[in-house]
Amino acid sequence: MSGAGDGIEALLPYRMNRLLARLNRGLTERLRAVGHTFQDWRLLAILWTHDGATINQLAEAAVLPQPTASPLAAKLEEDGLVARSGDHGDQRKVVVTLTDKGRAAYRVMLPHAIAEYEAAMAGFTAEERRALFGAVDRMAANVGMRYWPES
Repeated sequence: MSGAGDGIEALLPYRMNRLLARLNRGLTERLRAVGHTFQDWRLLAILWTHDGATINQLAEAAVLPQPTASPLAAKLEEDGLVARSGDHGDQRKVVVTLTDKGRAAYRVMLPHAIAEYEAAMAGFTAEERRALFGAVDRMAANVGMRYWPES
């Protein structure tokens, strides 16, 4: 461990959690100003890359309990941002896809997410950014985490 002595501040997970909470709060404020929520962003951003994800995949990728992800997807469907349907191979699975309106909303939200990220990465060189990503990927592998859940 490194950091501030032997207190909680010396624990990297504590520091990472605090940092992510602050970044998420900043993005929440930016998104609210353009009529969206952080939860909208969370699911639409995942679907942008993994359109046709199941509710379970969305829940795992968004780090949400499945009982929370399902109503969020239902709200996005009510808003016309996604469509939900049964999986052709397994009717117990619900598949979520972006609509044209959802793609447009994502394009509005994306610059705000990039701005929040760039503010946090200010002053980092390209080499430092690669090293940070490498370290995070290595930590994820060490704890058996995959960035995209299996179906």
